Amino acid sequence: MENLLLLFTSSLPCWDEETVRIAGENPEGLEALCSSGDLEVIGSSYVLTAKGLITREKTAEELFLPVTPAGKLITDPSLAHELLELNRMTQYLDRAFVTDWGIKEVTTREVFPIMPCLDDNEYFSFEGGKIKAAWPENEIVKKFLSDFPNFGVSARKLSAPDQSGLDEWAEKNNQRYGSLTVDFVLRARADFEHYRHYEQIDSDRYRFLDADRLFVQKVTGKAEDLLPFIGKLHIFLTEQRRIFLPGWFDIDHDENEDWILLAFVTDTERELEELTRTLRAWGHELIDPVNPLYILGTSIERLRGQKEQKRTIYDWFQEETTRIMRPDAPDGE
Repeated sequence: MENLLLLFTSSLPCWDEETVRIAGENPEGLEALCSSGDLEVIGSSYVLTAKGLITREKTAEELFLPVTPAGKLITDPSLAHELLELNRMTQYLDRAFVTDWGIKEVTTREVFPIMPCLDDNEYFSFEGGKIKAAWPENEIVKKFLSDFPNFGVSARKLSAPDQSGLDEWAEKNNQRYGSLTVDFVLRARADFEHYRHYEQIDSDRYRFLDADRLFVQKVTGKAEDLLPFIGKLHIFLTEQRRIFLPGWFDIDHDENEDWILLAFVTDTERELEELTRTLRAWGHELIDPVNPLYILGTSIERLRGQKEQKRTIYDWFQEETTRIMRPDAPDGE
């Protein structure tokens, strides 16, 4: 019962029988926790009550576990549904593959500062049914690229501008930070014991050094609604390559390529097919300005039906997802 209660965290506050089962716990205990007053049902989700928040904290202390905050009370059914669906995606993605000889670092709803940040309609435009990346021609972005010109392996010998350099530039150019919230972020560190002996880099604020990165967003609306998200991710990747990890973001200490994967998750396979057709029709400007970047697709339906865990993120990426767009295939997959 204690393990079940500890599943409820600030990042994953909403659970149901399916998500609990995927996480490896017995969902029968949910009703007992409702009877004790520690949980209640909001919409289709089980959430902690005020009493449950206190019980959970005491349970963690009694088990000598770090007391991680369980967050605020969830009372809005629509929010509870949204957070439950985020949890469902998280559990299935985490189950989809292991990382042999390595570790997986998973976060949900991670927020990344974006500089420079544009209006939502300034990242892309349409020309004859195709997407054109408009953000590289924006005047403030052009100034950013000019003022921070060093990237690629040759930049390794230079000092990274780091956060202080970016803050100074933002103040000088009268720019305010925006933000990008990503539903699911994975840092996959293969052969962790080997790589941990390498010297860390002070400017690696986001812990991306020597890791494959998977950014995942649940699709809840139209394909057009994804464009500001993709545009902000473009800016964020550009920041990493020029500000925080110049020379190290794409190539690791052993000169291996670090994967940068963007995955969209729909509820059904039919929705995934429609999204794939749309994005491919829009064209490679969705990834070209920040290559190497891959766009993948999967669905809750597909994740639910996956028969076995893959051994690595690479196996899952190659065998279980739809490769919507990749830098080495200009005509689609």
